[in-house]
Amino acid sequence: MEPLTSRANPRLRHAARLRTGRYRRKSGEFLVDGWRETGRALNAGIELVELFVEAGRFESSRASLPAWVSAVQKEQKLTLVASGVFEKVAYGERNEGVVALFATPSRELQSLRLPAIPLLLIADQIEKPGNLGAILRSCDAFGVDAVLCSDCATDLFHPNVIRASLGTVFQLPVVAATGPEVRAFLAEQKIGCLAARVDATQTLWQAEMTNPIALVVGAEADGLGKDWDSQGVTIPMSGIADSFNVSVAAALLACEARRQRGA
Repeated sequence: MEPLTSRANPRLRHAARLRTGRYRRKSGEFLVDGWRETGRALNAGIELVELFVEAGRFESSRASLPAWVSAVQKEQKLTLVASGVFEKVAYGERNEGVVALFATPSRELQSLRLPAIPLLLIADQIEKPGNLGAILRSCDAFGVDAVLCSDCATDLFHPNVIRASLGTVFQLPVVAATGPEVRAFLAEQKIGCLAARVDATQTLWQAEMTNPIALVVGAEADGLGKDWDSQGVTIPMSGIADSFNVSVAAALLACEARRQRGA
């Protein structure tokens, strides 16, 4: 298999443009960096379009490559890229010699399949991809049934979301929607809300989380807006800081909910 040797190759140029959110939305495709994350996307059934592998690393580590690489090669979706050219599609300092191009899956609120007593997390107006990814990683660890991204400023398949989530964004049911759409869905499903607020009087240890519930955490700078006028809960703090990072708050709430539910 001859590797691609030109940075001007149309497929490489297309892949490189997927680093921008606007082009990802327009094309309906996104990139995944790293062997672990690519494997998790494949295990989740997301459609692989093309797998770019740095030619030198492919030859030197052929014996230790994941088993699924052979299947990708048989499907003729594996493309080798010359080492000096691979940087065209690689992301930042993390370069494992593999970048996968996937079709963006369709994820809608009405397609969610929830258990009888669901535990959801609402991430409202989150701006930083790394924070959203960390939230997803914690929600996966604590068995949250789904994450609803309400009016988030970052897209679900931003490279930093994928990286910070360790690929759990592919396995965990995650849906992006507007605030009104999310609130209408919760009302329709008869799921109550428990909103994290620094000025709430009820602590997370006092709150009831064994019923159908959506835990709500807000934007990094301003917290939750008035649209989330629901029962509030606070996380006690004893230091000089006046709030937690939103991903930490989400992890603490999800952990307590899982404890109450007998994890």
